[in-house]
This record gives sequence, structure tokens and C-alpha cells, in this order.
Amino acid sequence: MKIALVTRRYPPLIGGAEKVLSYLADAFAAQGVEISVLTSRIDPAWPAVEHPRPNLSVVRLETSPLRFVGTWHYLRNLRRWFTANPVDLAYVSMLKHDAFAVVNQGRKQGFPVVLRPEGAGATGDIAWQKWGRFGASIARVCRTADAFVAISQAVRSELLLDGYDPSKIVNLPNGVPLPDLAWTPKENPRYVATFVGRLAPEKGLDSLIDAWTIVVRNVSHARLVLVGDGPSRFNLESKVSALGLEKQVEFAGSSTDPSQFLQQSDLFVLPSKEEGMSIALLEAMALGMPVVASDIPGNRRLIEDDAFGRLFPVGDPESLAQTILETWDDPERARLLGEAARRRVEEHYSIEAVARRHLDLFDALIRSKAESSGPWSNTRQPPSDLR
Repeated sequence: MKIALVTRRYPPLIGGAEKVLSYLADAFAAQGVEISVLTSRIDPAWPAVEHPRPNLSVVRLETSPLRFVGTWHYLRNLRRWFTANPVDLAYVSMLKHDAFAVVNQGRKQGFPVVLRPEGAGATGDIAWQKWGRFGASIARVCRTADAFVAISQAVRSELLLDGYDPSKIVNLPNGVPLPDLAWTPKENPRYVATFVGRLAPEKGLDSLIDAWTIVVRNVSHARLVLVGDGPSRFNLESKVSALGLEKQVEFAGSSTDPSQFLQQSDLFVLPSKEEGMSIALLEAMALGMPVVASDIPGNRRLIEDDAFGRLFPVGDPESLAQTILETWDDPERARLLGEAARRRVEEHYSIEAVARRHLDLFDALIRSKAESSGPWSNTRQPPSDLR
């Protein structure tokens, strides 16, 4: 099986989508698939082609820093690559320009195309198709793809509401590797909570910083570490300064290995207003550490309150602070919740299991494409557990 995984952004760029796609690429290759990751060469110093492991090639296509011109160059090179390199299937991240180009190329060359929205809500893929340049035209082409992977119920609901064919939507969650070294509670808790993710409005970090003023009234030496970067960093730093929390809140910047921060923490916190399925949350659960997250659909899919972690009402600093303090006040209960969370990831969200389910879908699509002119023939349906 020859698969092209298409994503405009890929490591060393850091983000949840970039991480899960790199995890999937490695897992596909480990299971014997010949996988080519097609991405943009944002930094000219990056090699044009890399082979990080057997069966896996990372092809960085030339682009330009100029707006619009860069997109045109990248899409032209994307089409040229497919013309010169036949594949069995293409798997595309995000319902944007890449998807438009690859769906058209798949129709021309006869290979199936699977599209993968990366998020829901105001910053999600369907929302972008409403306001983005050429978004409506891109949406019309995207709807003709052979299948759509919904990583969460929120993503699935948005696809359905926007007219995407329900028979083509497949529920497949994100997955993460299970670390060999699990988190262990500290003999003397340091009262450190860590957030990992993009510093952006949808992450709800204003509420987290407001909550921290309450936390430090109860535990004066408590520290909050924000691992990541993004457009909200300046405003968040200003807010921290205005509240006099400079010694209690650390901006650690982006990291290719946030587990080093998590291993030194007592708690992972995710106050997001919206999530598809958070890779940062899954990674914290996979470590087996206590987690506190906002009570939104994407997080509820992973966490049942007081079973695998704790949930709090989104945008409620007082409830968030209280939930953090309650977690720290009962370290034995927090440890048991962390262990349950790690088992949950191992059973349902390991990257190996998620990759196998993807490959079942891909195999069905490839064979169906060969047998009929439609995405699913009358005699071959997608496996029942993928529908």
C-alpha cells in the first residue's frame, strides 16, 4: 500500500495536529505501509527529502513566504508530485487548499482521497470554509472526497450540518504513543500545574490565569507553567504582570518534548473553550498524571469526571481553581485517576490501534475504488466498526 499523507505543517513545526500526523506516519510505516508525507518547506535550511525511518519519506515542497504566492507555488508542486508519483490513496489534513488540490488530483488520476478536519468550533475547518478566501469553492470540492475522518463528535456534527455525506464520515479518534516511563507522584508535592498547547484565545488561558489568583491565595508557592507559544502570549504576559503573578506563572515557550515539563509537574490543566480531540490532553493521560480539563464535548469524550480526571465548567475561574485545589488535597485519589487515564489511553487511544483502524478504512476504500465508480460499492461497505 502506497499512501500520501498531505499536511501543510509538519514537525519540526509544533502543534497538536503536527504531532498526531507524525505519530500516524511512524505507525503506518511500522505496519509496512509505504508512506510519503507531503508538506511545505517553510525553512530553506530544511532538507527537501528526509527518510526518518524505513518506509517513510518526508517530502518538503517548495513554497514562498509571500502570501497567496506561497500557496500557489505549494499547490502547483503538490500536483506535480502526484503526477510523478502514483499512490494508492491520499490522506489530507484540514479542509483547506491542500484538500481542494488533492481531491481534484485524485479524481484525475483515479486514487481515493480521505480528508481529515483537525478541529471544530470558531477556529475549526468548517468555520474556515465559511469565511476563508475561496472557502465556499473549496467546500464544494471537499464534499466530493471519498471519505472523511471525524476525530470527535463535534467534528462529525459540523460535517453533517454543512452537508457532508453521512455515509462517508468515519469516526476515528486521535492516538498517541504510550510512554515507557509513566508519571510518578512526588514524595513532596511542588504544587506545579502545567498547560501544553497554543497560546490562543480558544484555549481559555484568561480564565486559567484568573483562577491562579485564587489558587495562590490558598497555596502561595503554587506555580503555573505554560508550555507553548501563540498570538495571545503578549496579552497573557500583560495580564500576569497586572495581577502580580510574575513569580507564580512561567511562560516556558514552545517545546518539542513537553513531557519533560509534565514529569516535573503535579497536574496537567486544559481550560480550552473548544477542542476536536486534544493531543496534549491525551499525552498527559498516557503519562498517567492527574488531569483537569474544561467540560466541553471534545474533552468529555476522553474524560469522565472523577473516573479518569476532573472536569470543570468552561470559563469559570472559581470552579477551575477549586477543582485544582481539590485534586492537590487528595493526592491518593489523584494518583488513581492518573493510572485509570493511562489505562484508558492504552486500551482505546494507542497510536498503534488507531493506525490499524485507519489502514482498515484505507484498504476498503482502495478495493472499493477498483471495483466500482463510487466511494462505497453496493457489495463492499466500510467495516462496521468504522461507520
